[in-house]
Amino acid sequence: MLAFDALVRRGSFTAAAEELDCTKSRVSQLVKALEKDLGSVLVLRNTRRVALTEAGQRLAAHARELRGLLERARLDVNETEGEVSGPLVISSITSFAQYLLAPILAELAVLQPGLQLKLQVENRLQDPIAEGLDFCIRTRNVHDDALVAKPLGFVREWAFASPDYLAKAPPLEAPDDLIHHRILLDTSRPKLRDAPEWLLEKDGAQKLIRVQPVLSSHQYAPLLSGAIAGSGIALLPPYVAAEHLKSGRLAPVLPGWSHDCWPVFLVYPYRHPLPRKYEAFIQHVVPRMRALLENSLDPGQGGAAAPSSE
Repeated sequence: MLAFDALVRRGSFTAAAEELDCTKSRVSQLVKALEKDLGSVLVLRNTRRVALTEAGQRLAAHARELRGLLERARLDVNETEGEVSGPLVISSITSFAQYLLAPILAELAVLQPGLQLKLQVENRLQDPIAEGLDFCIRTRNVHDDALVAKPLGFVREWAFASPDYLAKAPPLEAPDDLIHHRILLDTSRPKLRDAPEWLLEKDGAQKLIRVQPVLSSHQYAPLLSGAIAGSGIALLPPYVAAEHLKSGRLAPVLPGWSHDCWPVFLVYPYRHPLPRKYEAFIQHVVPRMRALLENSLDPGQGGAAAPSSE
């Protein structure tokens, strides 16, 4: 039943096997055995996805309840034992996972050796309950009574380039000067793919600049590498650029002008009381993420702080 539940939530035998830490053939065997026991076909298989039959749809609700029952049983045992232990599945977008969350989780794994931490990197919006996740770190609030959204702070993007690029490039004193510069464009937001532009803001004033990118990517890492190599100017969050600012490989440009600002939340299913492992995770991760995201001041001026997360 747990194998069937994982198959329903993940949508494929391969993904279900990854979640259960077993082989794809083992998941298939378990589902076939369940179908034999019930005398009914539960899933229709093809090369990419599986589709539930009517019987499978009905059984999925029971499988979900069974998973919840077993989780509650584990919580009772853990509470009795007084230990912080068991699996925790955390989902995060790529940049948070790479630049913020990975070292925090590595530290937690040392402090709490009984935890089995699994970090999933997903850039799509996820529902922790539907996808069997313990925590999501994402940039959208939730309006669901079954979920808790704990604010972690804000992300703001600033313009950076290498000193070598700036030494050879035309003057850059105002946003309008960007039309003469090589641009490294983040295309993670769909509208920028069709109309590449930067909306920059300073002290309430806004400037919309049409740009001609020489390099585009939906990830920060290629843009960061391009900026360090002297390929052009990139908009990056301070947590991505921080190490290279300290080493002198990057420098801030257009002091005071920023691009976009969005909140960050830790999202997880509502439970009362919280499992001990949840409490340990929240107490360790939340203050560290808030401290890292709080450093969203203008790297060129040390300007005004990001909006309050209260």
